[in-house]
Amino acid sequence: MKIRVGIIGMGVISKFYVHAFQNKLDNPVLTAVCDLSEERLIPFAEEGIPCYQDYKELLKRDDIDAVIINVPNDKHYEICRESLLSGKHVCCEKPMTMNLAEADELVQVSIAAERTMFTAFHRRYNVHFLDALKEIKQGDEIVSVQASYLEKIEEHAGDDQWYLQPERCGGGCVADNGPNVYDTLAFFLGRLEVVSAAISRNEHGIDMEAKVELITDSGIPVSVHLDWAYPNGEHKDVIIQLKSGRTIVADMLAGFTAFKSSLFHEYEEILRDFASQVLSNRCHGEDGRDAVRLVQDTYQAEPITI
Repeated sequence: MKIRVGIIGMGVISKFYVHAFQNKLDNPVLTAVCDLSEERLIPFAEEGIPCYQDYKELLKRDDIDAVIINVPNDKHYEICRESLLSGKHVCCEKPMTMNLAEADELVQVSIAAERTMFTAFHRRYNVHFLDALKEIKQGDEIVSVQASYLEKIEEHAGDDQWYLQPERCGGGCVADNGPNVYDTLAFFLGRLEVVSAAISRNEHGIDMEAKVELITDSGIPVSVHLDWAYPNGEHKDVIIQLKSGRTIVADMLAGFTAFKSSLFHEYEEILRDFASQVLSNRCHGEDGRDAVRLVQDTYQAEPITI
């Protein structure tokens, strides 16, 4: 079965989806695109791909099975909900929503509509991360885990300046980077709970750095460092300490020398996994909802300054 997909929102992340569609995959297939900017649509119109400036018009198409939601975070809930109710399967950029109540509702709408609600957590597909997990052998006991997600947000945002608007992004580094890190950790550790959070904010009240302590259901301590003002490019890693004394390091950017180049292979895998989930209809937003929970709990754990 060919899964025909429309992309809603052609911002900075869309190029990784488009590259995968055009160069790597024969299923799913790109069928239409939508963006408020007519200029962003020109290259697709020139290729004969149907273009829309109103996502509701795209959702009316009977020849689209699924949509990718790549819009500012404050629009995720609205467009995901309408897409599910229109009978479309959904792949949404993280975070699924900006609050837990909306995430809970999308899970229920997805179940009722019998449509996939999938969140694009790209770091769980990183080749170095997956190779690191293969180093954990049966009988190995994990005693602690550290994860760092450090970048300069202005370089990442590009023309999408909404990242720097808390009312649109949902916050700062915790809202933006937190979901990816939390999902990557939960992917192999299971459910996490926030223990404490130390958050540094700039003069505008935006959280620019956070050090978060978490714990797994089995009692493994987990430390997360998020930074939106990292002066040395990018640094993304997971460090796993075993009881044997062995340390396993997943440097997610190793060998990817061009800026954001690791995302190309990760987004190929996002689309492959999304297609698989659509065909099996097993995913209804549970992972996306859990990341929203952890972001909310991180902000709630921030000490109150009097």
